[in-house]
Amino acid sequence: MILPFKVYGTSMRPGVLMMCKICVVLLIAHGFFGSITDSFIPFISSLDNLNQYPNLLEYFIKALFILGSTSLILNYKVRASAILIACSIFLGILASKPIFRNHLFIIGCVFFLSGLTSKEDTPWLLFFQLGLVYFGALLNKMTQIEWWTGQFMHNWLSVALENPVYNSWYESTSSLMLAKLMSYSAMLAELLIGFCLFVPKFRLYAITMILVFHTILFSFTGETFGYFMEDILIILIAFREWPEQPIQIDYRMSNFNNGLVNLIKLLDFDRRFTFNKRFKAVGRGLSATNDFKFLHGKSLIVHTLLSTSGFYILILCLEMGIRYLFNDFLKYIFLLGLFWILLLLLSPIFFDYLKKVRQKKLAVNHEFE
Repeated sequence: MILPFKVYGTSMRPGVLMMCKICVVLLIAHGFFGSITDSFIPFISSLDNLNQYPNLLEYFIKALFILGSTSLILNYKVRASAILIACSIFLGILASKPIFRNHLFIIGCVFFLSGLTSKEDTPWLLFFQLGLVYFGALLNKMTQIEWWTGQFMHNWLSVALENPVYNSWYESTSSLMLAKLMSYSAMLAELLIGFCLFVPKFRLYAITMILVFHTILFSFTGETFGYFMEDILIILIAFREWPEQPIQIDYRMSNFNNGLVNLIKLLDFDRRFTFNKRFKAVGRGLSATNDFKFLHGKSLIVHTLLSTSGFYILILCLEMGIRYLFNDFLKYIFLLGLFWILLLLLSPIFFDYLKKVRQKKLAVNHEFE
């Protein structure tokens, strides 16, 4: 019954498989399956010849998607399944120009590259793809004079979005200085993110910059650019190192700790965590073994939650529920709260991890002195 939510024991890394499963859910929820048709204004004109066999191409692409999605969700031949899903996305796009979206093509590439990444390898292909996304966005802006003059940002914020904060500032100054500052800041952020993604020792900084950049951008504009922002954040799941060995957590008896343990048990579909009650104080109340033995307090809690597939399912349900249940203003308010909570929750993790790595290096160097 819980097999669809498990991510261990396959030919994929747990984080990569979790990312792929969430992407399957999003594709279905956002109507990709229903948008698949026979050739209609295709990118490859010869595909029009298949229209003499009505529904043949449509059923073929849908069959690829159903087969790949079902087997991936059920953890069967997950790498081959990811490639089947990618093929269904690429064929769907090639057969019909109207369904093309940047984020859909990005997700297709994510599935394809995930299928090429083995369990033993670092998902460097995904790092490479995401780096190209940011360098491509930067190159696109650099070739448009409107981005250098600030006119694009001004038209977007003032006319398209009617942003009250920006319009108030512009009416009082009649200057494009703020628009220029935001344009240059966006280009600089994309340059730094792209560069850091290509340099292994800076990738954790890139993840933090991505979280900060998109959260601030959404806060000011209220735009997720279709589902581009969600796609980028979902890809970050693949970058996380999940614990290789089961973790035992010792915890001091308290109402908060008891509730936290029950939550983790509920979200831990792979049963990677076991819990041992202690009636005497243990550090700050929580301590762990194996991969998490250097973590304590908030860092331990966050790392533990991020190593359970149920946590990502919970966040996905919250985000989709907000999108479908509330109007534009309430949707913005609730998404804003969700994104900032995630930013504040996740960002310290990467700095804590870097601190731990530095401490280990110092300890090793000290041993050889």
